[in-house]
Amino acid sequence: MYLKTITVLFALLIIAGQSWAAFEEMEIGITSQGMGGTGVVLYGTGALLFNPASIAGSTSPSITISGRLPFTNMDFGTYGIDGAFPISESWVCGASLRYFGGDLYNEQMAAITFAGMLTDDMSFGLQPVFCRAVIADGVSEYGSASTFAVNAGFQVRMYRRWMLAASIRNPFQARLGESGEYLRRRIDAGLRYEPVTGMISALTFSRDFNGLRIHVGQALPLGSINILAGVQSNPVSISGGLNTTIRGITVEYAVITHPQLDLTHQAGVTYGF
Repeated sequence: MYLKTITVLFALLIIAGQSWAAFEEMEIGITSQGMGGTGVVLYGTGALLFNPASIAGSTSPSITISGRLPFTNMDFGTYGIDGAFPISESWVCGASLRYFGGDLYNEQMAAITFAGMLTDDMSFGLQPVFCRAVIADGVSEYGSASTFAVNAGFQVRMYRRWMLAASIRNPFQARLGESGEYLRRRIDAGLRYEPVTGMISALTFSRDFNGLRIHVGQALPLGSINILAGVQSNPVSISGGLNTTIRGITVEYAVITHPQLDLTHQAGVTYGF
């Protein structure tokens, strides 16, 4: 069964369309980015936009506030908030908000996530998304456009220490505005291995209009601090970071390199109720 699932996932990665896409990448998830963008195989509110199934199994509410400064440029800042709230023994509801840009151009996104455990080892998540882009002429609003999309994902725990996961964003190819520009369509799939609690090795693959990317990530616990490291292709970039939890509050920081541009900085705080 697992072999058949893996075969299907990689077939999807190969045939996924490469249409041009609107909207910046709205995933912030500091731990995910610090581990090379391997969020599809991670848990928690920080991975909500990487994989809607990431919050399934949560037993208490949590909220994450985070921000990203791409290439150390304030004009490209992305800011977000994510929350997860159990609504039954098996199901969790999540909410995400994102804002990118400034006065002349900005992008806004809101998502609601429903994630649950289908079996003891398999979780599934569905995520309706509302997106809006606004362009101004410097004095008044020049124009705006809105659209809806849907994301979905699953995670399967295998042999206690392994996990297989996949997610698909915008499978129905929602378009934005009169130009009919596509929202980003992306498929992620990967494996996670956790020999001991907190020591995580991740290998994931993603495909969008930029082509196929390979992501490798590692988390290493050192006392109360987790050290993060990762690398990804197309373009090749190296990432690193750390997180620590003190009295229910998790503080995270990550940095990502680029072959030609300045560093991208990300930071966030998560509070578990």
